[in-house]
Amino acid sequence: MTERLYLEDSMRFSCEAVVTDCVPHGAQYRIALDRSVFFPNKGGQPCDVGTIGDAVVLSCDEEGERLWHLCDRPIAVGTPVTVKIDAERRFDIMQQHTGEHLLSWCAWTLLGATNVGFHCALDYATLDLDKPVSHEQVLEIERLANREAAKNGAVTAQEYASEADLQASGVVLRKHAEGLTAPIRVVSIEGSDACTCCAPHVRRTGEIGQLKIVGELPYKGGARLTFLCGMRALMHAQRMQDAVDAIALRFSTARENAVSAVERQAGELSDAKKERNQAYAALDDITAKTLFAEAETVRGTAVIVALLEGVDGKRLRAIAQKTLGPKSLTVLLSAAGDTVYYVLSGQNCKPDMGELCKAVNLLLCGKGGGRGTLAQGSAPKKNDLTDELAHLRQYCRQIV
Repeated sequence: MTERLYLEDSMRFSCEAVVTDCVPHGAQYRIALDRSVFFPNKGGQPCDVGTIGDAVVLSCDEEGERLWHLCDRPIAVGTPVTVKIDAERRFDIMQQHTGEHLLSWCAWTLLGATNVGFHCALDYATLDLDKPVSHEQVLEIERLANREAAKNGAVTAQEYASEADLQASGVVLRKHAEGLTAPIRVVSIEGSDACTCCAPHVRRTGEIGQLKIVGELPYKGGARLTFLCGMRALMHAQRMQDAVDAIALRFSTARENAVSAVERQAGELSDAKKERNQAYAALDDITAKTLFAEAETVRGTAVIVALLEGVDGKRLRAIAQKTLGPKSLTVLLSAAGDTVYYVLSGQNCKPDMGELCKAVNLLLCGKGGGRGTLAQGSAPKKNDLTDELAHLRQYCRQIV
């Protein structure tokens, strides 16, 4: 059995202990102690890490009445050791977990929403509610939680020997986990929350720091909220401020005007794109007419094999379609950036464009396909396509 000192004092970060077991585990070793300050992987949060003597503790898990510490080296059974956890990591996780209790109480109080899931990672935490919430309701939860945290209420843990003792206490629980065995541990926040919980928490709500909900999305018929507390919330606010300041500087405007400046530029960009597309359409019409006028007639079929520059696949397809006459075969290539796009289009001509595309793929080392009257593909750009273009032109003359 391992005495769990974190249940007595969550701010205790070290202790003296004796090694009671040590067994190999792959390249590491699992070590058990008579007492420990390490909180194991449980309750939706990661375990503590730290040291046992000279051994580095990589993880900690609970099995029955014992805590097993996964270490990088063995320690002989019976050895007295100094046990230390990463205090900064423990405190950070306690901030998130206590913040989750407070946020859950606020959702329960304001909306009647129940927390049905909690996960704490090392850079974010989430809580799941059993009903959908609007953005305004999320803001209400956040505001109330921060007001309650600022009251600096005491956070306490109490163990009850049985369900009967818990009932007799008169404590109103927001949440009572099912299947608990005695003793039943209840964590209470002065003036607000009370629920069953096995994890360490901060001593007073002021230690949570700022609570910030940074994400909200529908989840299993309810909602999943992503939140940050304490230093995590501060660092997030600093990153967001730096981002807004960078945008404001880019637009030579004040921070509070950054959003309107971006919206204004987005509108201008949208108008510019429309004008550009109109210009492209007019240019593509002229290009198509020019290609059609210069088409070579082979056995009654107008054959066009041409290379364009800087035209993307979508525009190339539109141009190819516009070059078609009563009986036509058009093969257009375009070098745009690091890619060569190609479009094959035919009308009332012999070859199937899907079959012709296979030959073009092979010639250009590209990928593409189609069938009937239209096919298209792309290939890595080569420095010079003169030989390939001449080969394609000769091949099209032969197959029409």
